[in-house]
Amino acid sequence: MKPDEVNKDMAGKRCKCIFMGLMVTGTIEEICIGDLTADVKVRFDEPHVWGKETFNSDWSTGRFFDNTGSLRYLEIIDDGYQTIMVIFSENIREINRMFTRDYKNWGVVNLKEWIDNYESSRFTQIDGHRAIITSEHNMEHLKEWLAKNTPVAMIEYI
Repeated sequence: MKPDEVNKDMAGKRCKCIFMGLMVTGTIEEICIGDLTADVKVRFDEPHVWGKETFNSDWSTGRFFDNTGSLRYLEIIDDGYQTIMVIFSENIREINRMFTRDYKNWGVVNLKEWIDNYESSRFTQIDGHRAIITSEHNMEHLKEWLAKNTPVAMIEYI
């Protein structure tokens, strides 16, 4: 991707990018457009370990004047997906306990695992109360399930 193609509407989109020489997937979490560079923060689908450090996200940067930088490897992979941001009234850690307490019923240990196992859907936690969820064609069912089974404060399409 070229730096002049970056825009604020990309937030919440699924993408692939380069991290420490590996192509990884994730969700675009933040966009910063400056005078010299365009920067895109990607929250990885899975943490990546490099040396003794564990990384949950990283920035892809591209320079306007020569179109170089790690941003050139970033590619949107889900233009056909719907994306929502969910704000929960309880901490996601507390919601996850619902799954671990009743594992026999749910068959998973946390909210991310439940949503990621739902056909063509992906859950990316942003902070203690917020998450980005993408889904190809099941968003209405996911929203209904979330409202019924979790303490949702707000759901907003991105």
